Amino acid sequence: MDALGLVRQDHRRLEALLERFQRADLSDVEERTVLLDQLNTALRHHVDEEESLLYPAYPLPDRDLLTRGTAQHRLITTLADELATIPPDATTFQPKLHALATQIRAHLNAEDATLLTALESLLDDPALLDLGRRLEDRKHVVAAQESMRSTTALLRRPRLLLKVGLAATAALAAIAFVITRRNAKGR
Repeated sequence: MDALGLVRQDHRRLEALLERFQRADLSDVEERTVLLDQLNTALRHHVDEEESLLYPAYPLPDRDLLTRGTAQHRLITTLADELATIPPDATTFQPKLHALATQIRAHLNAEDATLLTALESLLDDPALLDLGRRLEDRKHVVAAQESMRSTTALLRRPRLLLKVGLAATAALAAIAFVITRRNAKGR
């Protein structure tokens, strides 16, 4: 897929996650905490991908669009960081969430209407496809890094490591039993 399609998909995913977060039950602190973590992670990936791959691909010397986009990224990241420090059941949580949602939507709309439209007219199809491939590659690398971090974090917990080891041993024993029985029946 070309870069513009991937970025637009990413924008729609961010909007959907933001909608889910805003519709979450105010009293369900655990759900809101999980959704906030997912939103923060998605925002960080969005900023990283755009600033490391998409923005540098912008071919014009007038980079005002990129300066505004970067400033919006900083504001959104700051608001998301501030929101993460507020307990979801606090009275200040909802106004901060509204401010964050407003800024995210304004940023996504501005990028869709200006930056992506400009890139569409400035870059040819092969360049957009190459940029899309690099964006996809980056997503895979980041996903692998996150998977490795979460696996490493789990393995640092001795009780959990013991439970995982015991479960794996039990599973292997069960598989060996089934294979042995199957082989015995086949004779």
